Amino acid sequence: MRIRAFSAELTRGLGVVSTKFVQEIIVGIHHAQSLHLTDIARSLSEDVALKATIKRLSRNLAGQGMTEFITTALLELATREVIEDIILVVSCRALQKPFATQMEYVRGDGDSSGEGGYFVCDISAFDPALPDQYVPILSRLWSRHAPDYQSDESEILAAMSQVNSATGGRGIFYCARSKIGTLTPWWLSKVPDLRSVFIIDNHDKKVMLDGRLWSLSDLASKIELSYGRIIFKMVNAPFSSRIAGTQEGQQAELSILERFGSLAVELDNGKRATFVLERKTSRHDLTPVDDFYLATGAPTATRNQLTTLLDNYYKSIEIDQAANNHKIRFNPSDVRVLSYGRLQLLNVLMQAVTYYEAYVEKAFPLESHGVSSEPHEGDHSRDFRSWNDHISAGSGS
Repeated sequence: MRIRAFSAELTRGLGVVSTKFVQEIIVGIHHAQSLHLTDIARSLSEDVALKATIKRLSRNLAGQGMTEFITTALLELATREVIEDIILVVSCRALQKPFATQMEYVRGDGDSSGEGGYFVCDISAFDPALPDQYVPILSRLWSRHAPDYQSDESEILAAMSQVNSATGGRGIFYCARSKIGTLTPWWLSKVPDLRSVFIIDNHDKKVMLDGRLWSLSDLASKIELSYGRIIFKMVNAPFSSRIAGTQEGQQAELSILERFGSLAVELDNGKRATFVLERKTSRHDLTPVDDFYLATGAPTATRNQLTTLLDNYYKSIEIDQAANNHKIRFNPSDVRVLSYGRLQLLNVLMQAVTYYEAYVEKAFPLESHGVSSEPHEGDHSRDFRSWNDHISAGSGS
């Protein structure tokens, strides 16, 4: 499917003028790899003055209802073949505009600080059957100074609820970072009908077990680490220099003993959850590293299900990085449209282009598989001799 055919798919049901505009600007963003209207207009190569094209694009960006229309159309297209328990990765970031003064709602009234900007929540899907692809499906941009703003939580939840509805609740939301923007994801665990997995930095958080409240740090001692395996992690300099034979600045591969177990708990609102403890040990660090996860609605009853959960979490980190790196190519922080509505529409159109490039065109494959259950291919240094050594080392797990 070519970019024009793809853009036509998104605009079914729009009016003639809006359809032409959306198709043109999606093609323009893709060809220009930019959100600057000047670059987009130039890439269209119209037989009119460049300023006339820019003016027309700017005027049409103000069209009412198009942000919601394209968001819904892209979401429907991207979720047509959703599988059960598909990975949905939530990525939030600040769109900083420290020097912007004229953009609508970029900062509060009377605020002359250099901290102006907006916030963006992206949600991407990943099918383990297609390990080198991610699928951008939804993006939501907001300002804390807009009159309809309530909270970051409400904005993020609106994005997740829209995706959850479109997927029929078949997906599990993974938060790849310990914070979603400026928020910890703990509040997500209490949202009805949302299934989620996230890592917990604050080990003093409390859950219910046997009718009483426990902190996670206290409960950790009750979890039997029944399962174990060897995982393999690619590490960068300077850590890679610890591995013999590594050239300066090069990556190396580290073997890690991973032990894990889980405990069924209850949240204070009655929602059931699973507390997962992962303990990692390498020959380069004598002190084990414990990571705490909370899962709601995700399968966790068996070893294979827990292994899948941990593998998916590591994969979500890669998806989060890929989605961010993909957007950086368009330099969204440098966009200069003055209207808040225009900016929101431009953000959604960029999301449509990243979907086309990553999923349809397959031009943005996942380049890094940082953590794997099998050794990575390639000519790099490793801290282990052979796969058979690790079969022996893990046989008692």
